[in-house]
Amino acid sequence: MKPLVIVGSGGFAREVLDVVEAINAVEERWRFLGFLDDHKSEDALVTSRGAAILGPSQLLTELDCEYVIAIADPAARERIDALATGAGREAATLVHPGATVGSVNSISPGLVATAGSCVTTNVQIGRHVHLNLGSTVGHDVVLGPYVTINPGAHISGNVTLEDGVTIGTGASVIQGLKVGRRSFVGAGAVVTKDVGPGLVVIGIPARPLAR
Repeated sequence: MKPLVIVGSGGFAREVLDVVEAINAVEERWRFLGFLDDHKSEDALVTSRGAAILGPSQLLTELDCEYVIAIADPAARERIDALATGAGREAATLVHPGATVGSVNSISPGLVATAGSCVTTNVQIGRHVHLNLGSTVGHDVVLGPYVTINPGAHISGNVTLEDGVTIGTGASVIQGLKVGRRSFVGAGAVVTKDVGPGLVVIGIPARPLAR
């Protein structure tokens, strides 16, 4: 079994532990060491899972283990990924047994695919992408590094989400579109045209918030 730490200790981090436990229930692959967190704000909930916060993310430079980053903020994910790779650590890839991943996909390290998420075919997935509960990714999609697709969101075929994009709960992106770097699509929004970089878009159809 490979040693593993989860960076972060909030709600999503505990959901990632669910993924680890579900994988191990099918085949014992991971020896979970604990969580790393720079704030230690979730101690009681972590303890209730029979786990511990080992220390700050800086411990990645000392621990001989693989890691996943369970933090929503794409900039934080990128920073921690750089710290870990600079120390020679390898990112794990975690796919829940209840997730569906089709054929001819290119998957970079750090993917977390939770229960009920679905990836079809010829999809390119960058580093440390999060696919939350019940999210779907259609054919020929490109997901840049540090993308987050929140629960129940749907990405149609031939869509490109550039690095650090966040798709809110229940949102949809129509086929063939591009969402620019570090943009945020609000919950329930429907994206019907390309979204430029660094924007927050909401509504049906999705429109940028006033700056």
